Amino acid sequence: MHSKDVAYIFYVRQFAYDILRRFFLEEPSKEYLDYFVQEDLIDLFPFAEDSEQIQAAITDIKEYLAEHDVVNNDQDYEDLHWDYTRMFIGPFTLPAPPWESVYVRKDRMLFQATTLEVRYVYNNFGFEMNHYNLEAEDHVGLELDFMFHLNELCIEQAKKNNVKSRSYLTYVVGEQSRFLRNHLLAFTPQFSQKVIENAHTQFFTGLAKLLNSYLELDSTLLNSLLEMKHTDYSEQKEERSNA
Repeated sequence: MHSKDVAYIFYVRQFAYDILRRFFLEEPSKEYLDYFVQEDLIDLFPFAEDSEQIQAAITDIKEYLAEHDVVNNDQDYEDLHWDYTRMFIGPFTLPAPPWESVYVRKDRMLFQATTLEVRYVYNNFGFEMNHYNLEAEDHVGLELDFMFHLNELCIEQAKKNNVKSRSYLTYVVGEQSRFLRNHLLAFTPQFSQKVIENAHTQFFTGLAKLLNSYLELDSTLLNSLLEMKHTDYSEQKEERSNA
């Protein structure tokens, strides 16, 4: 695989994570929904041809948007907005809590070891939560935002394409793979299922399916990139030994 192919993968991943982080980090805004609908962004979501699950998720979202005008119809917008609020914010008992700690800790408590582990990883990469600093770091939207941030670093290093940047690129890809395995994928299958079971809109049902399917695919993709780099290194080492 050429460097241009690798760079393209990172740009595609950036597009996917941008959509997911926006819809799971905060209530959907009319401004972003207008852009999302007018530009048909869901039709551009990557890897649909490689995953029946991603295709099914896209279909759910498209069917909802075909029947509900969330941009121009106030009631449709409020219904979608309330669906997010009801599931992820409150004021009532949350049917789909958006924090990793709830799913991986027996006591389900926030701001304990799991949250602190995620905070430590964020700090290692200088990831700042901006105005979300009152939120627990292991919120699904913030973890998706962090993956978006790490992928930005990959794009920067891929553009440089020198020995130092390629080494750092491999490191960041490995950190993304580790973060996916140790954190996002440790709870998003359960989280996504709760959203699917409790969402009142087909839009969020589809997003939950999309989240789960895409993260699983992305984990496989990252591992393939790491394996490719390992193979390249082994071949280079063998060539130097035979020289």
